[in-house]
Amino acid sequence: MLESFKKHIKKRLPNYIIHLFSIIKHPLYNYKLWKKQLCFRNKVRDVEKKHLIALKKLDSKKQIRCIFLALLDSVWKYDYLYKLMEKDDRFYPIILVCPIVNYGKENMLSRMENCFSYFKNKNYHVIKSYDSVNDKYIDLKKDLTPDIIFYTNPYKGLIDDRYYIDKFEDVLTVYVSYNYGNSRDYNMFFNLPMHNFVWRNYAETLFHKSYAESHASNRGRNVVVTGYPGIESFITSDYRPKDIWINKSHNKKRIIWAPHHSIEPVGIVYYSCFLKYADFMLSMAHKYRNSIELCFKPHPLLKNKLYHAWGKEKTEDYYRKWQDGENTFYIEGEYIDLFMTSDAMIHDSGSFLIEYLYVNKPVMRTYNGEDPTKMYNDFTLNCLDYYYKAFNEKDIETFIVNVIQEDDSLKSLRTKFVNDVLIPKGGMPSENIINDIIDSIKNCRL
Repeated sequence: MLESFKKHIKKRLPNYIIHLFSIIKHPLYNYKLWKKQLCFRNKVRDVEKKHLIALKKLDSKKQIRCIFLALLDSVWKYDYLYKLMEKDDRFYPIILVCPIVNYGKENMLSRMENCFSYFKNKNYHVIKSYDSVNDKYIDLKKDLTPDIIFYTNPYKGLIDDRYYIDKFEDVLTVYVSYNYGNSRDYNMFFNLPMHNFVWRNYAETLFHKSYAESHASNRGRNVVVTGYPGIESFITSDYRPKDIWINKSHNKKRIIWAPHHSIEPVGIVYYSCFLKYADFMLSMAHKYRNSIELCFKPHPLLKNKLYHAWGKEKTEDYYRKWQDGENTFYIEGEYIDLFMTSDAMIHDSGSFLIEYLYVNKPVMRTYNGEDPTKMYNDFTLNCLDYYYKAFNEKDIETFIVNVIQEDDSLKSLRTKFVNDVLIPKGGMPSENIINDIIDSIKNCRL
């Protein structure tokens, strides 16, 4: 009872009071750090006031210009939302392909071209932010006059600084996580400037809202639970996936291998088992070539990491082996159709950890010896109960054989968990986002 009361009081005390108590309790508390945090919280309050002014301006507007800042097609989670806006006269959506600048210009241009082509092929209204011929960037605020900016990634230093959120304090901004939140690194996933400065941070579940309330500097005041837009294709009955596998007759079991990029630790993120199983997975594809088709679906940043670890020649040769195999192929980018037409997956990814459960097929998690309780939040650890686990090569081979034999002992438990816990109960996430935006503008609600 006492602990519950303490939590109740803590949620309602101003942040600066809480930190004053910290100083009193801990005399050696770093005053400069506290002052910096207090300034940051005051900055958040100032941005909220600017959002209120922006909301009042939109109340009388007949059409709202929505600019989606896209970096990678593989982390694009706004597809259904974009389509809804295209059909709604109240919105005018535009996709602006932005540069990823932390791996050099050649990588930036290649990824921008791939991302632009992806949206162009869908006949979306898409624009490149960078003109490579004239070495010129679009002035987002001046040239596109956005009413709302939608972000797809929260990290400063990944997107070009001219498009980072600190340049658009007087514009309404929205963030939907590029992955289904799974990490225990609450500062990284709930308390970056992006999380605190956006007008709306649309969350997957009440669990994720509670993480923001506990760890964000703004106490999650801008968080609204809508469900996760990235899973809508999996739960929409009218979606018809394309068959992108080699063997269209489907007389072989289709298995995805999706390794993460963290071949070296990034904070507490150290999922990757790639170096441990790189050659073994190719050998499995060959050994069971008459029974399986194996898709190599690496994290889009893995290749850049391998250039440093292996060198470009060895990396390109390895990727080529997957592309040239008789029952293997390699794919980057969008994965919805791949997931829905697969039979199983083996991975150590962060993004896919919860998402693949929605297709309700056998899925295996590979482990590299790191303690998962130090990396994943409680919601995710619960999801891992419905995974097959691999600690060595034998575990992986056993899983492959079981998939071939259609032996799925976790099927009934997994189905119940998906239906009871994962499927959203309050409508489709993108519809919930649209409704919240309209209602917030109408009622001038922060």
